[in-house]
Amino acid sequence: MAAKKTAKKAVKKTAKITVVKLWTKVELSTLKKEYPNTDTQKLAKKLKRTLEAVRFQAKKHGLKKTKSYMQSLYKAASKPAAKKVAKKVVKKAAKKVVKKVVKKVAKKVVKKATKKKR
Repeated sequence: MAAKKTAKKAVKKTAKITVVKLWTKVELSTLKKEYPNTDTQKLAKKLKRTLEAVRFQAKKHGLKKTKSYMQSLYKAASKPAAKKVAKKVVKKAAKKVVKKVVKKVAKKVVKKATKKKR
C-alpha cells in the first residue's frame, strides 16, 4: 500500500519548463561596453535580465570589472566605517576632556569655598 502512495507522488511531479531568452548582439555589445565600469545590478535592470544571467555572460565573454571601479567600491564601503571609528574616538576623547575640566573646576570651587570659611 505504501508503494502505491509513493508511485502516485512521483507521477504528480512534473518538470518545470524554463524558457531561455537568447542574447542579442545589441545586448552583448552593451554588456561588453558597460560591464567593466557599471554596477552589475543596474546593468541587469537596464538589460532586463537577471543578475545571474548578466554575471554568467560576463564570465563567458571574459569580462571583468576594472581596477579603478573596484577601488571606488572599496573606498565607498570603507568611508562609513571610518566615520564610525572617528566618531567613537572623538567621543572618547571628549569624555576624557570633560572629566579633566570637571575635576579642575571642582578643585577651584573647593579651594574658594575653603578660603571663604577661613
